[in-house]
Amino acid sequence: MEFDGLSMNEHARRFLSETNISLPKELNVALQNVFTKTRDGDTADKNKFRKRVIKTIKEGDSPAKYIVMLDKGNAIYNSLCLLYLIGTGETKKLFQHYEATSFKPEKRNFSILKKQTDQQYLEFFCLGIVRENIDKIIECLCSAEFDLFTDKLPSPFSNLARSKYDLTPMLNLYGQVIPWKEYMKSYEKAEAFFASKDYPQAKKVLKNLEHTALLRLPVIESLNKKIKVQEDESKEAWEYFQKILN
Repeated sequence: MEFDGLSMNEHARRFLSETNISLPKELNVALQNVFTKTRDGDTADKNKFRKRVIKTIKEGDSPAKYIVMLDKGNAIYNSLCLLYLIGTGETKKLFQHYEATSFKPEKRNFSILKKQTDQQYLEFFCLGIVRENIDKIIECLCSAEFDLFTDKLPSPFSNLARSKYDLTPMLNLYGQVIPWKEYMKSYEKAEAFFASKDYPQAKKVLKNLEHTALLRLPVIESLNKKIKVQEDESKEAWEYFQKILN
């Protein structure tokens, strides 16, 4: 899809499949901090990456407009992906580091992504973000064949997402406090029932968690699929046993 000539927010809404609503304020502020707002201590080198993405239009006394440059819409998608994983400050630093190593990809270091995965284990696990997906993102960032400003990083969300580049799950995280520890406690209870082969109780716990959760949790779908596989195998084994007896 081509979003050339649109603003950062217009790009972001399209990548999040929400063209008819306003972008959450937190995301709007985060994008501005990464691509347009200047701070004390910023240098021309630190802001150099912005010129590859944003075109500033200033007409008279009107406020400046920031338009995404031709073929650079994917940079906004990538920033959304990174903003969720590592936050605003680190996303800005990552773009700066990426630009500074444009001709030295072997010098790149994105250990912050793995560190953050460990620190936000509960949240990432519940949402279906797995280390394998983070590794794929790091692989892209370190590759000389990948361009952070024109190519798209894979989504950090699991294969249960709608597509390889689906970022819509992150919309559920703004404007509400998510009780991750409570969700994890319920999920672990369901896992314990699953391990003891008490599938009806496991499904009951998962159903209750799905009903009370403030957002879609891919781990629920994943465990339900595992339960169905085990139940189908048990049913087949029982039917085979009955057939032998008869």
